[in-house]
Amino acid sequence: MLTIDFSNAFNLVDRSAMLKEVHRVCPSLSPWVNFLYGQPARLYVGDNCIWSTTGVQQGDPLGPLLFALALHPLITRVQEQCRLLFHAWYLDDGTIIGPVREVAKALEVISREGPSLGLQLNVRKTELFWPSCNGEKFAAGLFPEDIGRPKLGVKLLGGAVSRDRDFISDLAVKRASRAVDLMRVLPQLKNPQCELLLLRSCMGVAKLIFGLRTCQPSYVGAAVTLFDEGLRQAIDDIVVGGGPFFGDLQWRLASLPIKEGGLGLLSAGDVSSFAFVASRVQSLELQDHILRACCMGDLDSDFRAALDGLQAVLPDVDLGGFANKSTAPREPQTILASAFYGKTVKEINGVFGLSPRQKAVFDCLRAPHAQDFLTVIPIEGLGQCMSAVEYRSVLKYRLMIPLYPEDEPCPVCRKVCLDSFGEHALHCKELPGFKYRHDLVRDVLFDVLKRAGIAAKKEAPVNFLTDPKEGRSSLRPADVLVFGWSGGKHACIDLTGVSPLAGFRGSGFVSGQAAQKAEAGKISKHEQACIDNQHAFLPFAFDTFGCLAPVASGFLKRVQKAALAHATVSVGHSYVFSRVGFAIQKGVAAQLVARLPTHDL
Repeated sequence: MLTIDFSNAFNLVDRSAMLKEVHRVCPSLSPWVNFLYGQPARLYVGDNCIWSTTGVQQGDPLGPLLFALALHPLITRVQEQCRLLFHAWYLDDGTIIGPVREVAKALEVISREGPSLGLQLNVRKTELFWPSCNGEKFAAGLFPEDIGRPKLGVKLLGGAVSRDRDFISDLAVKRASRAVDLMRVLPQLKNPQCELLLLRSCMGVAKLIFGLRTCQPSYVGAAVTLFDEGLRQAIDDIVVGGGPFFGDLQWRLASLPIKEGGLGLLSAGDVSSFAFVASRVQSLELQDHILRACCMGDLDSDFRAALDGLQAVLPDVDLGGFANKSTAPREPQTILASAFYGKTVKEINGVFGLSPRQKAVFDCLRAPHAQDFLTVIPIEGLGQCMSAVEYRSVLKYRLMIPLYPEDEPCPVCRKVCLDSFGEHALHCKELPGFKYRHDLVRDVLFDVLKRAGIAAKKEAPVNFLTDPKEGRSSLRPADVLVFGWSGGKHACIDLTGVSPLAGFRGSGFVSGQAAQKAEAGKISKHEQACIDNQHAFLPFAFDTFGCLAPVASGFLKRVQKAALAHATVSVGHSYVFSRVGFAIQKGVAAQLVARLPTHDL
C-alpha cells in the first residue's frame, strides 16, 4: 500500500497544464478560467506585492476542480501503465494498492511525470505499508531509500490502516483531542446560535466519523470518551453558559438526532455502536475488488466482534442479513442509525424516570416541524438571529431546564405564580409579547409569500371576518390575504398560536392536539363567513414548540413548491418551514425573556 504526498500541491500545480486540461475537458468554462489564471495575479502582504504565477488561489470555489483536472492526466497514465488492485485519489491524497513491483512502477511514473505538472513528490511524507511482508520491500533500488516505511500502520483520510491496537487507539485519541481543542474556542463567539450551528456542522462527530467507520469499536474507546466529554462541555456552554441544571437528561436529549427531538449533536459513543458495521457492509463490493478472495462466508474477526457487539445493543433487530453479501442492505448506515436511536428514544422514560410533563415535552419535540428552527442560518436581514439570552432561553425551555425561581408571582399579570419551566410565560396575555409572537410569525409568513412570487396583502380588511357570536362588533382584517389561492378565490389566512402545555393535567396528552384544536376552533368561527363571501379560509395554527396543524402544514408545503419554482437562486427544500419555525421560536423567546429576572438579561 502506497500513500502519496505532494509538496504544497495546490499552490504549485502548473497553470499552463491546468488551463490546457480545462480547455480540453470543459471548453465552456475555459474563457472564465483563462481570465482568472491566464496571467499572474498580485498578492499583497502589507506594503509588499508578490506575483502569483502557479497554483490555484486560496478560497477559489473552482480550485478543487481545477486541481483535479490538472492531476487527472497523471492518474490516467499510472492506471494505463500499472496493474493495480486499487488506485484512488481524493484531490492530492492518493492511495495505491497492488503487487510490490507494480506499486513501485506507479511511484516511478509519478516521480518522473509529476514535475511537468508542477507536482513534486514529497518522498519523506510518502509512505509504504505492508500488513504482512515476504521480504520484497527490502529489495535494493525498488523504492527510494528515504521513503517512509511505517511498521505499525498508516493514516488514510483521518482513519487508520493497521492491525495494531495501540496505533489505531493513539491515532483516534489524537484526532479526538484536536476536535475537543477546537470546541473549546467556540465560547469566544459569544453567540449560542452560531456556536450550535458550527458545533453540529463542522466540529461535532463529523470530525471523528471517518475513524469511527474504519476502526474497530473496541480500539477507539479512549478517543470516544475523550470526545464525548468535550462535546458535553461544549453543549453545556451553549445552553446554560456554565450555569446549573444541565444534567444527564439534557445531555441525552441534546445528543439525539434532530428528527428525534434532539439538537443533532450526536455523541461519538452512540455513533461508534453502529458506524463500523455499517461501513463494512456498505463497502463489500469494494472489499471484493481490493482483496479478491474476500467473501461473506469467511468474515474476519474484527467484523464478527463488531457485529456481535451491535447485536447485543440491538437484540430485537435481525442482523443476520448483514453477514451475507447477497442479503446485506443497500443503506446499512440509515437502517442501523434508525434502529439505534429508535431504541434509545423508547428507553428514555425508563432510564430517566420522566415526569408526566417531561414526557409531554419530549413528545412535542418530536412532532413534525418542531425542530425546523435549528437548521436556520443566522441572517439578520431575514430576521433569523436571536440574542444570546433569547436563544439560550428557547434551548432551556425545550431541554426542560428551569428558567424562573419557584413560586414567584408573574411580574406582569401578578395573578398567578410563575412555574419554573415557563409555561405561564407563554400563555399569559397581559404582555405585548403574546401579540409580538403572533405579528412576527405573520410578518415572516408574508415575507416568504412575497419572495415566492405569491401575491398577498398583510392586515387586509375584508369586511366579513368576525366571530359569529359577537357580530360585527368583532370585525377584523385577515392576517394575510392571498390572492387567487384556492381555485381562483382569495384566501384569508388567520394565525393563532397556542401553548400545548397550558392547563396540563398529566394524562391523555397528545402532541399536536392543541394546534389541531385551535385550527378547528378557527374553522368553526370563520370558514362559513368566508365561503358566503366567495373567499377561502385557511387557519394557520401552531404551538409554542413549532408543531403545525394540518392546514398550516399543507399551506406551507404548497408555498415551498412555489418558492422553489420561483427562485432565481438555489433555496433549500426546507427553506419555508425553517423560516416560519424560527419566527415561532423567536416569538417564544421574547415571551420567556420578558419575565426573566433583570440580572439574567
